[in-house]
Amino acid sequence: MNLSGLLLLITRGRYTVNFLRPATWYGVAFYSEQKPHGDQGQTYLNFEEKLVRTLPSPEISADSEEQALKVPPMEVTTRRMNEKGKSIENLLVTIKWILPRKYRTNLQAVANISLHCKDHIRYKELKLADEESEKSVEVKLDNSFNITENRNSSREIVANIQPKNCHRICWDTSLMATFENHHFGHAISSDCRNIEPVTAKANIREYLSYDVNHGDLIIRTNATETDEMEDAIVDVKAIELPDGAKNSTNTTQISQIFGTNSSDPTFVLHNLNPQKWYAVEYIYLKRSPFNYVESRRFIVESRASTAKPPFRVRFITREPKNNSTSINSTETVVRPRILMVMDPAYKDAEIGIDVDPFCDAKGPNSSQHFWITSQNPQHELKGLNILGAVCGEKPDHSLCGGKKDDSSHDVPGVTNRTTCSSPNLCYTGNLKIHEKVYSMERRCVNVANYFPIFESEAEKAKQQSSKANTFNSIFSLSLIPLIFLI
Repeated sequence: MNLSGLLLLITRGRYTVNFLRPATWYGVAFYSEQKPHGDQGQTYLNFEEKLVRTLPSPEISADSEEQALKVPPMEVTTRRMNEKGKSIENLLVTIKWILPRKYRTNLQAVANISLHCKDHIRYKELKLADEESEKSVEVKLDNSFNITENRNSSREIVANIQPKNCHRICWDTSLMATFENHHFGHAISSDCRNIEPVTAKANIREYLSYDVNHGDLIIRTNATETDEMEDAIVDVKAIELPDGAKNSTNTTQISQIFGTNSSDPTFVLHNLNPQKWYAVEYIYLKRSPFNYVESRRFIVESRASTAKPPFRVRFITREPKNNSTSINSTETVVRPRILMVMDPAYKDAEIGIDVDPFCDAKGPNSSQHFWITSQNPQHELKGLNILGAVCGEKPDHSLCGGKKDDSSHDVPGVTNRTTCSSPNLCYTGNLKIHEKVYSMERRCVNVANYFPIFESEAEKAKQQSSKANTFNSIFSLSLIPLIFLI
């Protein structure tokens, strides 16, 4: 049909195409061109392509196809992905044919999906051919997680997953037919859904410990036995540390990715040099029902290595001499202190130290964390109840004032002493390697064994006399055989 001039005026916007078959799909291409009077060379164009279906003949009763077309020919559903290997944190949008296969020849079901977020809208088109039955697309969401952990016989975590920015998804459905260069469409429906929070549970593999045996790094874990195979991986990387733990791009790295399908709870990384230290990263990635990652980073301190520890603990009893002090130089100034001191071989490293609460200390400041570097190679542990630890373990120690002689020393500023349930000072060293922090083994020392006991002048004289007598006895016993042999 091509109308112009007077014919276009007579039809007045209503155009009839005669002699079409009833109950049949047709593609209609509508093209209009208008050039209003007075406009200098400006032409308005409009082009539309519609898919239409003629009505059934009133003389013939409706057949099964017409009955099938009384309902929408397709449906769109949304749900969380909870199949094996899928993450429930994302949304699954599915389009499915309702119209029977024999009635949808050369037709396509189309869903134009829009994800509505705070500051933008994301679009996706989903098409379903006539020979297909259904099709799905994964819509990735940015979520916030609230995770709680239940510890009974196993590690179970419960995740409440809420969409962070995108809270609504909409879609428009239509039937499409393609012929030559034409794309005819017929609108079906529009709908929207709110994206609701979801809660899911998962059993987690637990890292237990590691060991090194003949160049093999053995990592032990504990997994909960279930009827389903765990969908997760374990990634282990070991970086060989140069002397002094210097950061270098030219380092040897051993890595391996393990599956978790077998029942063996251990993961073994081979071919470590027993003479070297290693920075090891253990990564556990669970992929279903949601993505969950745990990692451990630690330093493997080989027993066969001759490497020095990066820092040492120094115990100081006497106050350093100060030339400006008015105190008599013969008087002993006592102030027990504990320092963490960097080894000079690690001058290019960054060393972090975590100190556990000491001597029953409580509160937010009971533990300590600090870094020592080449610019600040030592750090004094402040606020420790050193006397409480020493005197609780060794009440007769000269720092405790139990003896009333010149070996007993009062610590300035200390008037009320309390004892501790344990004299152990526990700490953990950390090395920063390639901007990641790796923990060393946790160590504990009994501080009561490291502060020297002062001796009185009488005890010193007694010990010197005892040494002299011992020497004389040895000398005399040596003369007897000499004389006897002569």
